Amino acid sequence: MSNNKQRTFFGGLYGSDSIDFVKGLVYIYPFGIIGKQNNNTVKPHLHNNQFQIFLLIEGETLLLYQNEKISVSGPSIITIPKNTEHGFEHLGEQKGWIISLSDAVLEHMIKREADVISALETFRIIQVTTGEYSESIFQTMLNCIKEYNDEQTGKLLMLEYIAGQIIVQLNRLPDNQQLSIFSNDNTSTIYYRRFTQLVRISSTYKKTIEKYAGELNITTGHLSRICRAVAGKSPKEIIMDVYIAEAQLQLSEIEKSINEICYSLGFEDPSYFARVFKRKVGVSPNEFRKERNIKS
Repeated sequence: MSNNKQRTFFGGLYGSDSIDFVKGLVYIYPFGIIGKQNNNTVKPHLHNNQFQIFLLIEGETLLLYQNEKISVSGPSIITIPKNTEHGFEHLGEQKGWIISLSDAVLEHMIKREADVISALETFRIIQVTTGEYSESIFQTMLNCIKEYNDEQTGKLLMLEYIAGQIIVQLNRLPDNQQLSIFSNDNTSTIYYRRFTQLVRISSTYKKTIEKYAGELNITTGHLSRICRAVAGKSPKEIIMDVYIAEAQLQLSEIEKSINEICYSLGFEDPSYFARVFKRKVGVSPNEFRKERNIKS
């Protein structure tokens, strides 16, 4: 893999630094279009904010990883964890979809089921075979795509449910029905994973970088280097991402006011919370709720 100075991160899909997750959780886009716009080649790149699933229904592509080209034919599923360099060379026409799931929101959803988080950390190819478990996962993903594209009542709740179902099914997939390219287990990634777990279970945004580093028994400088190397972000940015993701989940419900949510997350100034939220999400907390027909 290229060194960190040469790594190319995108906050959205390839070539874009933003992404409009529905409920802060899911974004779905046809597979192959971005390749066509780039002479059928998507150069190796990374995303530090999303877990991606490539659903190849028909066609063939070459998955680019560490100077290798891995042939993938439909129907197949490719799962790519965040901070994982990957690219594509498309061979002919493709029919399929890209399912992007916000890692921060997804991890908050399943934090009570810590064992299934490993599904978000495995880079794999799944050849879909009729009558096997892989076919069930494939069908669940198709259900997710249909729900995303339809405008049915309860859409947001259903998408959240299906996203959780996909992760559980991926975690339960038998080893003989997948090719695991790697599972993140190097030292830096382990520290990074422990750091993000500590952030998720913390009760306040105000907890300092020094305290997190102390709990990990490393220096703040070491923690900063790990976060930069693995995710291309500072520890403060990662903490902010986790808490803004939690804010999105809470704002999607009606039990609390915006100010109550602000204070419950450890933000002392609602104006500052609103500015940070808008910078991260693109809309204010009020606008976020209005888009979802939720009264403040």
